[in-house]
Amino acid sequence: MTAPNLLDFGLDGDQEARARRLHDECIIFDGMNQHPGGARIFDELPADWLHDHLGSLGPWEAIGTAGQLPYLAMAEGLSDAIERWWRESGVDVGSLAVSTNLSAGDGEIDASVVTQFDWIELVTTAAQIRKNKANGIISLWGVDQPTMGIPNTLDSVDDAYGRGLRSLMLTYNRMDFVGTGCTERYDAGLSMYGLDVVRRCNELGIIVDTSHCGRRTTLDACEYSSTPVIANHTSAAGLFAHARGKDDDTIRALAATGGMVAMVTVPFFMAKEPRPRLDVVLDHVEYVAGLVGVDHVGLGTDWPMQIPIDVVASTLGEVLPSIGFRPEDNIDVTATFDGFDDYREFVNITRGLVARGWSDEDIAKVLGENFLRVIETVCG
Repeated sequence: MTAPNLLDFGLDGDQEARARRLHDECIIFDGMNQHPGGARIFDELPADWLHDHLGSLGPWEAIGTAGQLPYLAMAEGLSDAIERWWRESGVDVGSLAVSTNLSAGDGEIDASVVTQFDWIELVTTAAQIRKNKANGIISLWGVDQPTMGIPNTLDSVDDAYGRGLRSLMLTYNRMDFVGTGCTERYDAGLSMYGLDVVRRCNELGIIVDTSHCGRRTTLDACEYSSTPVIANHTSAAGLFAHARGKDDDTIRALAATGGMVAMVTVPFFMAKEPRPRLDVVLDHVEYVAGLVGVDHVGLGTDWPMQIPIDVVASTLGEVLPSIGFRPEDNIDVTATFDGFDDYREFVNITRGLVARGWSDEDIAKVLGENFLRVIETVCG
């Protein structure tokens, strides 16, 4: 098993102790979390068992199944790695897909598989998150990033809300019933139905998310939503131009709603190098904080996926065109940051902020308090 890589930030003993204290005490909220293991956790699972579960599956089914296998292994008494890796990561709140489109077959991990244990729970309020932190229980936040689009009936939103959805991304990359994604040829903004979806989210108490949305679609969401709007996994396009990033004016618009943007740990969205150091993510965090203030930036890692490396290459790599990614987006499904190959290295973010001279209060905001503020405003 590969050990976590603690990057050298030049911290002295007191700074290391401070970073460790902050990482333990703060509520760490990952706005788009792919579970803690990356590809490495599968080194702790029996190879024959993995093959039996994945060997004959199609791409979307393999993506969803692979992510939940560490949980199944724990349920079958084969490995307790998934709980250990969650604990070692220090992440208190991850995300769990709660789809508005149950027929899409887009690799959603079965909530019942993940939440069968008493140490992890799907939650719907900030109060539950704070209570779980105090009791040592990991919280999961219900999100939907609809790779196949939100169905054209508001009943789908109502149904997902009843199953725990509390953050809904309006579009994926392509144009759909709701609006236009970030890799489309033209951005027409939100449709009339898209405005209805925004209003329904506001009525129910679902956070409007715009991570994969086009620029006009995002600005429309900011204009028409009566509650804070977020991008829970994105990057700063002003620092590195990429379709998945948000430009300065869009970031300002999101912040003006009382919302926030959360930075991914996806290297090809943030830098040209094939394996940059995690410092690049900290650069994006500081860029947004400098642009709109520290109250409007957080973390939504989205990467790496909890899938064996050969499986992610043969499955996600195969379906990228079908979900709107293009050659110019420079996707490398096996790439990771130096210092973030799995979630056990999450502490590198805290250590890096300490190294850059951030205050305890501001680090706590980035790690989780900004997300909790939005949740308390929108969801309770």
